[in-house]
Amino acid sequence: MSRRPPFWLFVLFVVLLATATDEFIIAGILPAIASDLDVSVAAAGQLVTVFAVVYALGAPTMAVTLER
Repeated sequence: MSRRPPFWLFVLFVVLLATATDEFIIAGILPAIASDLDVSVAAAGQLVTVFAVVYALGAPTMAVTLER
């Protein structure tokens, strides 16, 4: 007999998958971003790093701040 995981676990999985995927989407449009900003692709790639760092620092901070 197998037990199904709770529905909230599935929702959490989908939300985290969508959140993590957005960092990889930028790779496809990076050359266009670099062209629009008139910078190298490597410099435009730093946007991914900045986003990840802000997200990594902001998520726990917001969790503590908005805790009930």
